[in-house]
Amino acid sequence: MSARSFSVVKASYTRSAGEAKGSVRYMQHRQDDLGERQTRPLFDRDGELTRQEAYERLDRAAESDGKTYFYRLTFNPGEGRADLDEQGRQAWAAEQMARIEAQGNRVKDWIAVSHTDQGQHDHLHVLAATSRTLQKDELADLRTYGRESYEQQREMQRELGLYHDQGGAQELARFHQHERSYDEDRAYQRQQQRERSYGYER
Repeated sequence: MSARSFSVVKASYTRSAGEAKGSVRYMQHRQDDLGERQTRPLFDRDGELTRQEAYERLDRAAESDGKTYFYRLTFNPGEGRADLDEQGRQAWAAEQMARIEAQGNRVKDWIAVSHTDQGQHDHLHVLAATSRTLQKDELADLRTYGRESYEQQREMQRELGLYHDQGGAQELARFHQHERSYDEDRAYQRQQQRERSYGYER
């Protein structure tokens, strides 16, 4: 089984801007494979932004017209160590958000982080403020589109001489490690729910 045959999408949401901020903080500072706390750059469609800027934008999304659903999304191209550079990963994230909007769901704002130092696999975490929930068929579409758009980014990097094939060894084992890392994420989310009454660090 080739890891290039799938793109994993994990999704959960909250209606609380405070919990969304906690998720942003967590995905920015989650420990790496050596157990060391990291500070990773946050980005959106326009480039990097500070955590305070991210918090302010989440507040604005929560205060905007209509309901707001803060989705915590994780995209894994099934690549083990990714063969896209940071610019390519950021472009891939923007394309995934554009796909959600093409499904008829307003994306009020989104913030993302690349994880290239955790779980023996490279992936993206995105906190997206949407106008409604994502349906199962829409998530399935994101998986299919994720593969296609990732391949397009890879081809662009080939043309630019930036692509580096990481090979196929241990791909399935990496995928299982990727799945285990989500169990850890779920445990964190449950902890967030228990602590929501205490507020979050600004």
